Amino acid sequence: MKWADGVVVEYSGTKVIFDPQVNSSKYPSVFITHAHYDHAQGFHFLDQIKFSTKETYDLVKAIKRKKINNWNPVQYGQKVKIDDLEIKPHNAGHVLGSAQYEVISPEGNLVYTGDFNFIDTLTMKAAEVCQCDILVIEATFGSPGFIFPPKERVSMEIIQWAVDSIKRKKTPAFQTDSLGNAQELICIFNDLTTLPVVTHRRITQINKVYESYGHVLNYVDAGSEEASELASSCKRVFIAPKRLKLSGNPSFNVAYVSGWASRLKGERKPFFLSDHADFDQLLKFVRACKPKMVLTCHGEKFNEIFAKYVTEKLGIEARPLKLIPTKMIAK
Repeated sequence: MKWADGVVVEYSGTKVIFDPQVNSSKYPSVFITHAHYDHAQGFHFLDQIKFSTKETYDLVKAIKRKKINNWNPVQYGQKVKIDDLEIKPHNAGHVLGSAQYEVISPEGNLVYTGDFNFIDTLTMKAAEVCQCDILVIEATFGSPGFIFPPKERVSMEIIQWAVDSIKRKKTPAFQTDSLGNAQELICIFNDLTTLPVVTHRRITQINKVYESYGHVLNYVDAGSEEASELASSCKRVFIAPKRLKLSGNPSFNVAYVSGWASRLKGERKPFFLSDHADFDQLLKFVRACKPKMVLTCHGEKFNEIFAKYVTEKLGIEARPLKLIPTKMIAK
């Protein structure tokens, strides 16, 4: 296996790639873990055969509104056979439809997590543990500086800040990822308050996909007449994409909701809510999977940091995926 702008597994001449970032005809079979853009670019390759959950496909269609060719659905627990390889998706606990992929060969098995979350949230069940020979794990927050506070405490802090904002005649506005954190925020306010929630149109289109799979979300689209009526009062919550410019609106009190909140600069209020595993969760997941080797990816400089901790703390050989020999396979 190797890193080639995506996670590549090769066995007896069969090549598959997971979450490719660059189009290459060398890899005819493309597996996509979830609908966030940095992992879902393979959907827009013209000739390759694409595999993902139906939920991920529907989310990408809702976000991009483009035709997707040569797509095949996968379901958690059901294997896809490609020559001598079997690929089995498992729940990743990250966002709706997110999957980790187990690759089973005659010589052993490998798991690629993609982005994942290892605790239950209001919208997702924790990632499934799959014991394996080689674990290829995302290390986005693979440093001991990223240990998130309990979600229950963060939820109460978010609500209290919103109430305080309203008391100051300001509308509490939360900027966050349109897919994942936005739906979690809606559930927090739905479950714990009676405040109406207004969502930006880009978040609304994702909400509708969640609802089509049985999630109950109570919100008002920002472009609706009801939202216009609510705008006359600050007694509402507004949830917006994280890059939407809100600083020029004096009626808003703006917060930023992300696992990266510790690096926030400016006047926005930071809240640590993430659909990723933090450092402690990453270590717990590795321990539960009992791999013989760990390869880290999607963590930039944290790939090497987390690999070092896995080796020293857990006694498992670990290194960044980009540094392994090109022809390494699961054995």
